[in-house]
Amino acid sequence: MGKASRRKQRTPSAAAEGPWPLTNASTQRQIEAWFAQRGIDPSRPGLHDTPQFLAAEAQDPKALNLVARLVEARSYSLDELAQAEQKILIAAQAVANRVAGDGRHGLCVVASGILSRMLDVLGIWNYTAKTNLTIHFPRAVSAEPRHFYSIDEGNFVAPHAIVVTPPFSVVDVTVKHQFYDAAPMALWLPSMVAAKGFRPYRLTLAELVSPSAQAEMAMNGDTIEQYLSRDRGNMLDFMKQIPAREVSLDGGRLGYGLVAAGGYQEQLADLNSEHCSIDGLTPLEIFEQDVLPQL
Repeated sequence: MGKASRRKQRTPSAAAEGPWPLTNASTQRQIEAWFAQRGIDPSRPGLHDTPQFLAAEAQDPKALNLVARLVEARSYSLDELAQAEQKILIAAQAVANRVAGDGRHGLCVVASGILSRMLDVLGIWNYTAKTNLTIHFPRAVSAEPRHFYSIDEGNFVAPHAIVVTPPFSVVDVTVKHQFYDAAPMALWLPSMVAAKGFRPYRLTLAELVSPSAQAEMAMNGDTIEQYLSRDRGNMLDFMKQIPAREVSLDGGRLGYGLVAAGGYQEQLADLNSEHCSIDGLTPLEIFEQDVLPQL
């Protein structure tokens, strides 16, 4: 789980209209029209930092979710994706390396938010996603999966966080450095996940809500469905629009259920708080020292 600030399930089109498998021309047109009606240019990444967008977001908090939907639904050229891929991998590896050097657990929201802001500076389409996560290990590592529940006890910004940035449907720079019950779990996981393409994942309600939270709902006379419909309607709406996805790993798999768009309101140069520093460096220092020299 991570700590930071900022602030359910569309089926991919049967025949993707380009090299990015989640492209949906109809959805793209609808969302671009919504932005254009509010004076927001939807043709360039970083639109969420414009004064026009911030004004629209103040009126409709779901505006950030529309940015996420646009990133997923847009059409991208092969050349555009190839140029983005190189920059994404450099920035993601830089952040992943700093997370490993830092040694703290639970930096997912901070690290993903920082990576997203780096990609904004580089002019790359992306968004930060708060995610449910289920890790299915090989039986030799663990017979039981490890769940990061969206609805659980305690206070947390998100159970997990990733960046979606075409051509990658999942970029996860912290999965190895979360809290695990046994050392072999972390040892099995890669230092960074960068999954291209799209593999659908069927997220169950039992994966979304922890057993303790389910027990509390039952005590209050609620089913999971009743609770979600009444108290988590925004999350359900997001999950209907943004599909859950799976990443296969050596004999196991990671199931990501995307539940909200997130990230930092502050731009990269303004992230100076100790709460968003990693390995003793500010996000801008990581960008200048570890990313820019490789571009």
